[in-house]
Amino acid sequence: MRLTCGLAAAALLVTIAGCSGDSDSDSGTSATATATASATVVTAPVVAPYIDIVSGTADITAIHTATGQADFTAAFVLADSAKTCTPTWGGTSAIDDSTIAAEIAKVTAVSGDVVVSTGGETGTYLENVCTAAELAAAYEKALDVAGSNYLDIDIEQDVTAATIMTALSTVQKARGTAISLTLPVGGESVGLTDTEIALLQSAEDAGLDVTVNAMIMNFTGTGDWGTALTTVTESVKVDVASVWSDLSDTEVYAMIGVTPMIGANGLGGPTTLANAKTLLTYAKGKGLGYVRFWSVNRDNGDCTDGSVSSKCSGITQDEYAFTDLFADYTP
Repeated sequence: MRLTCGLAAAALLVTIAGCSGDSDSDSGTSATATATASATVVTAPVVAPYIDIVSGTADITAIHTATGQADFTAAFVLADSAKTCTPTWGGTSAIDDSTIAAEIAKVTAVSGDVVVSTGGETGTYLENVCTAAELAAAYEKALDVAGSNYLDIDIEQDVTAATIMTALSTVQKARGTAISLTLPVGGESVGLTDTEIALLQSAEDAGLDVTVNAMIMNFTGTGDWGTALTTVTESVKVDVASVWSDLSDTEVYAMIGVTPMIGANGLGGPTTLANAKTLLTYAKGKGLGYVRFWSVNRDNGDCTDGSVSSKCSGITQDEYAFTDLFADYTP
């Protein structure tokens, strides 16, 4: 996911590899595992679509009025332009930027929650310029500014797993933060890559309570795209079960979330409303823990030519049609 959100899973390497901010081109980004030693881990929102909080192209108040959706995943927290360990929004706006704070206030005004998402496809990751202690402090600062205890780590670049897991352990033990690890899929039958599975194993070894958010977008599918979305999720389920082998199938499904890219994809797709309905029916049947999508900024029919844009879906649709559909999801 990116602001464009392109998901080239092959680019992930671990040391390891999440969506970041950019321009108009767009290619896309809780059950528990192991209990932590200290604070009780909170439960993240079940439906929290991604919003490019930096661009200001989505009207949060209007979206809520039209659909009832109140919770959102705010993308993305990155290092600053000097590539130092200073958390910013999109690498350009201060973490306490007043304009973005006003957008977050619109969420809280409708009794919504914000999931803070770091990383992405482009930009400089905090995870790559901070020590583990600095990274934990940066995570906590971003959470505090957003009034949140929900953290999403979107990994689409090379990272050092040990740094991330140490930082996440510090944060989760201190405040019971809900943590999702967002990873692009490697293909319909592949699911997650070996590198991504190794990252999950690092989380399990660290005793972290995490969920796995599969970015089911921008991959080559066969046949009906809605079916391809469910097939690739099944492949991810097998991978997650291989790491948390002590969990039942029901527990594994509850530990998984999915994030499709609505409308045109850079590869595969497009994700139509009918495809999304197929996915949501599957998700409910399996008891997936949560659903998100990329992104509410694109949830309109302002471009219908199949183009991949950060501002519209590229398909014919009513405004906020996907948000309205996803808002009703319950496991």
